Amino acid sequence: MTQGNLNREGSSSSVNVLSSVLRILDAENRLIERADQKAISLLSALGVFMVFFIVYHRVIPINLFTVILLSIYFAVSLLAIVSLILAVRPRIRMVEEETGDADKAAACEPAFFVGICKFPILSAYRQALQDMMKDEASIVNVYTRQIFGLARVNAAKYRNIQRAVLLVIIALAVELALVAYLFIYYHAQGATLLPPITG
Repeated sequence: MTQGNLNREGSSSSVNVLSSVLRILDAENRLIERADQKAISLLSALGVFMVFFIVYHRVIPINLFTVILLSIYFAVSLLAIVSLILAVRPRIRMVEEETGDADKAAACEPAFFVGICKFPILSAYRQALQDMMKDEASIVNVYTRQIFGLARVNAAKYRNIQRAVLLVIIALAVELALVAYLFIYYHAQGATLLPPITG
């Protein structure tokens, strides 16, 4: 086997490794986007259903049952909102703190905006980017650190979203129970419709 064939095989294998790493990175980025979309959709749905209490709070009778339902609803809704906010912006410690890889991590990684913003001038960034591009192993290292960090972010996001989904379901169930109670309450008083919300 000639030296040229060895070089071609080596370069093709490194390209395959890099393309695989980039595919994984793209998949993690897509998971982050989907998690954010789910969180925002759930937050919007919760807000729409909370309008019910803004509109009909005057016709809700004050008794032990409604006070219990309203207390549960607002507590669960508040926890759901907190979980959704944490899903959009999870609290993650730095990767280096978890892996002990601080010595190997570049001070300024030129491939991502956090590292790019640490460069004081354009020429310093350009030089760091050129240095990184010369060594394929360093490129793979930069992207694998990013993948590991994104995977931790995704884990935290989806953990918060799963909690938020359960809380939103409980909140909507309580709200529907309150709506059903209102119809039963006013029907027992001889009203065919809920009283108007004016006044």
